[in-house]
Amino acid sequence: METRIRTRRTAGALVALAAAAGLAVPAGAQAAAPTLIPSRTTVHTDDTTPTAGVRFHLFGAVWSQGERVPATVRVKTFRQGHWQQLPGAVQQTNRNNRYRLHIALQMTGERMLKVIGDPRDPDIATSSTTITVTVH
Repeated sequence: METRIRTRRTAGALVALAAAAGLAVPAGAQAAAPTLIPSRTTVHTDDTTPTAGVRFHLFGAVWSQGERVPATVRVKTFRQGHWQQLPGAVQQTNRNNRYRLHIALQMTGERMLKVIGDPRDPDIATSSTTITVTVH
């Protein structure tokens, strides 16, 4: 797979270089540029109704082509009409390519959290999923 990834990167770079230099690029060559491999992020929690200020856990993995992949995982919360990064809620997956984040939310009520998995491999797309918890 590593050879195939390098080949796609090289081919895409050559097409981009030729186009930037003003050289004629064959029809369809732009379409042949590499596309990102899809991924999906899973999330589970040990407490869907956490108490304000008390830690709970979000855990899961980032998957691509049926396998867990190494990634950076971030958690954002939806507040005031947009997604805001939760301070300190960033983690690299472990050696088993899983994550387990400790979260403590202060604001009570229903909170929507977005978990974003950004794979280390630049050829794999970033993915996200949401989970809702009710803080009391």
